[in-house]
Amino acid sequence: MNKIISNEMQLCQSLIPINPKEGAFIKYKDENYVTIYNAIVDTYGIFKVQGDWSHYYWTPPQEYIYPNINWELIWKEMDYCNYGYYRKYIYNKKGPDIIYLNFKL
Repeated sequence: MNKIISNEMQLCQSLIPINPKEGAFIKYKDENYVTIYNAIVDTYGIFKVQGDWSHYYWTPPQEYIYPNINWELIWKEMDYCNYGYYRKYIYNKKGPDIIYLNFKL
């Protein structure tokens, strides 16, 4: 009986869409990346990973990744899911880096 309940729970969990606020997995060419939010410095980090992490993290739409990874669009979507609105930020194209402005202009 427990095995049946466990299998049903796994099936239900696989049907629930992965929330972008938890992080994103990006497969670009032969490289795999995970980007997650760092609340301490209020920015997003990029990490190269081995293998496919798409079962843990949100996978952005293809138009966010090709022809080049558009980190700004990915992070804006993740940030919107975290906060429920679009925050003001500065995007550093050299980085990539996104810095949120926590003060009112």
